[in-house]
Amino acid sequence: MLKRFSYSVGERKAAFTLVEVLLVVALLAILAMVTIVAINPSKHLTKSRDSGRITDVYSILSAVHQYSLDNDGVFPEVITLDEQEICSTGSIDCAGMADLSVLTSGAEYMESMPIDPSCKAIQTICTEFGTGYSIKTESNGKVTVSALHPEVEDSISVTR
Repeated sequence: MLKRFSYSVGERKAAFTLVEVLLVVALLAILAMVTIVAINPSKHLTKSRDSGRITDVYSILSAVHQYSLDNDGVFPEVITLDEQEICSTGSIDCAGMADLSVLTSGAEYMESMPIDPSCKAIQTICTEFGTGYSIKTESNGKVTVSALHPEVEDSISVTR
């Protein structure tokens, strides 16, 4: 048998009203904004780009040293006492820059020369064919690779 349900005008079902739902949504939005501001994503992004720069500097320096080990302790001849920006892989014009294509040809030491994260995002920060990293040798024979555009750190430089 079927039961019939009847409601009188004065009865109410238990449910959320529109105002209650809107208040909850507004509170969640406010909490989300406070969380985003507290986390400060732009600061984390700059730190992560600097971490990438540190990794790139070590990679370049390791490739240079591996090259010197394979060539009786001789570094690529383009590394001089004067600091020069490193030319990017496959560039047409490397005038005034250190062309380290000996490291990337045949992908023996590196597949390609790393490019500074800011150079990828903002083309005006770096020279047209540059990587955003520089290299030089010192009179004692040590090689220094530096990032030219650090954001959080004062400088990013490794000497070995």
